[in-house]
Amino acid sequence: MIRQRLLAAAIVSVLSTGMFDSGMVAVYAADDADAPASTSAPTAEKAADDAAEKDFVKVSEDALLTMRDLRSARLAIFNGLPDQARTYVDASVARVAMAAQDAERYALDTKAPPMEDSYIPFDASLTVMDTLEPSAEQAEHIQKANKHLRKGEKKEAMEVLKLGEIDVAVTAGLIPVKFAKDHIDDAAKLIGEGKYYEANLALKAVEDAVVIETFAIDAVPEPKGKS
Repeated sequence: MIRQRLLAAAIVSVLSTGMFDSGMVAVYAADDADAPASTSAPTAEKAADDAAEKDFVKVSEDALLTMRDLRSARLAIFNGLPDQARTYVDASVARVAMAAQDAERYALDTKAPPMEDSYIPFDASLTVMDTLEPSAEQAEHIQKANKHLRKGEKKEAMEVLKLGEIDVAVTAGLIPVKFAKDHIDDAAKLIGEGKYYEANLALKAVEDAVVIETFAIDAVPEPKGKS
């Protein structure tokens, strides 16, 4: 799947190349998940882009940083860097605890198998459901939608995309936060005991539990904790 920067300009860029994966092009709000969030210094433009796209789904920053630190810890274990692995796991322990405390502000219903847990979004993306290169008229609509999204004008952007017959959905990655906390805490304990293989399996279990949900652009559910 092609990973590009967000919003309409990126959508035009991806679609015009003719590179697709099963007819779906995802335009991700977050940077490459392999890059540790704690070392990222986003530009003002990137921050504005992230905010515009994530506004479609209320994303937990603590959950996002949990997953980034978790993935960085697994990479460090793979590369034989125990000190780095311990640093990233400790950061993930702190972040997932904060995410769990605030879970109901973000929790969404999911089609995943029932689990007594809260599934919270750690990432969100706009997905263009199209297999054709955009016409000049559609490209113009995409550019107009882009301008609206940068201003936080979601309703106006979606109206423009509908006029251009451009089918867009919202895709969110969710983690069961209690499950994640238990396994990350276990991983931290295992690393403290020098059991890096077992720690990696505990962290992998969290990644394996991630659920991907796709919502129609006008049917994104509200968080369960919304008053």
